[in-house]
Amino acid sequence: MSRSISIHIGTAGWNVPKEHADAFPTTGSHLERYGQVFGAAEINSSFYKPHRRSTYERWATSVPQTFRFAVKVPKAITHERRLREAGDLLDRFLSEVSGLGSKLGPLLVQLPPSLAFEPEVADGFFQDLRQRTDGAIVCEPRHLSWFTPEAGGL
Repeated sequence: MSRSISIHIGTAGWNVPKEHADAFPTTGSHLERYGQVFGAAEINSSFYKPHRRSTYERWATSVPQTFRFAVKVPKAITHERRLREAGDLLDRFLSEVSGLGSKLGPLLVQLPPSLAFEPEVADGFFQDLRQRTDGAIVCEPRHLSWFTPEAGGL
């Protein structure tokens, strides 16, 4: 049985640099123009500050139906709480990004370089996150302890 895989190519953000502007349509917002060329974009600003659900809804209506947004999980969860006791922040974040609807792609959990792998903490966090969403989750660990067979078994 063959399986169809959907691949979306995009960049972090959707700013159209002036030197490449001629490769994009000339009318519409940056996002509307970007969405006519690329099929995905990472929302990195969610790492630094929350966005209203209505902002995510506006972004979703600005792009084609097949477009997907990868959204970075807030640093308040990954860097400040360090994956511990983050349920309240996850609820808020997931409520906000639900404004993307079907255009929500993977959630990006980017970990700080100083966050060592602790099996109980990692397992608890990712189980908690999985209970809240069935969408794709991508983890970007940066501490060497995450690159072990034990960590790979999560």
